[in-house]
Amino acid sequence: MLGEHTIYFALLAYRYLRLIVNVVAFLLLRPIAVPENPLLTSNDVTVVVPSLALEQDRDEFKETVHGILATNPFEVILVTIDENVERVKLMVKSMATMKVRVLSVSQPNKRRQMVRAIPEIRTSITIFADDDVKWPKTILPWMLAPLEDEAYGGVGTNQRLRRAVKPSLSPRVWGFLGAIYLLRRNFDCAACSYMDGGLPCLSGRTVAYRTKILSDTAFTDGFTHEEWNSDYQLNADDDNFITRWLVSHGHKIAFQYHREAEVETTLEDNPKFLKQCLRWSRSNWRSNVTSMFIERHIWRLARGV
Repeated sequence: MLGEHTIYFALLAYRYLRLIVNVVAFLLLRPIAVPENPLLTSNDVTVVVPSLALEQDRDEFKETVHGILATNPFEVILVTIDENVERVKLMVKSMATMKVRVLSVSQPNKRRQMVRAIPEIRTSITIFADDDVKWPKTILPWMLAPLEDEAYGGVGTNQRLRRAVKPSLSPRVWGFLGAIYLLRRNFDCAACSYMDGGLPCLSGRTVAYRTKILSDTAFTDGFTHEEWNSDYQLNADDDNFITRWLVSHGHKIAFQYHREAEVETTLEDNPKFLKQCLRWSRSNWRSNVTSMFIERHIWRLARGV
């Protein structure tokens, strides 16, 4: 039998060996460079933004759409709920642009909002974005660079927190926790991407996919009917599902860790942040169990099958 001290020091050694390996991988990762003469441009991109479009979030939502339009995509599709569709149309009208369309579904359901937009997309690349993100103007060339290679099906980016302006002590502390959560996630994704080309998940805050993958009826059926434990239909975990789909169907994924592809996002700056963490933990747990023991594609990939 191994003694308690042996087990303790073995786990300690594993922990810091893993840290050292991840640090080295993180430092060695280089993003896929933007080609001098790209085949894909911003005109090949449709951006889909699912949103509830709540009144209290109107200014932030409008700022997000303005930031996306500044990158000059072919089109932006906003998908909200029937109850709020007129509010969104009024917002778009005030922006004086012909590049934004508004669609709706009857009930709040992010997966069905995303799927509602897919048949309307007329470009080869689709980007899903949350309604609270801020994009740099340079983001699209970096997201499109990996997709120049047909082997790639999805592309994610690094993220950082949009810090509040002159916050009080409590929001400052919660904001710090949110900031380091995103930094740790960037670190993990970059290290994993360098070592084996994999990722824990392509975050849905901003992520690019080939439209033909999303348009597959098998994908949309599975995406809108995923269940957990045979009796609970999932609405959350949309990004986990699509990441697993890409892996199971042989598509490579890329993580563009570069300042010009860095997305700013918001997190709760109050005790609700703990509920966000709990929700993320549940999502990861469900997805990891599904990957390892139900779908099991990752094991076949590890064996080179």
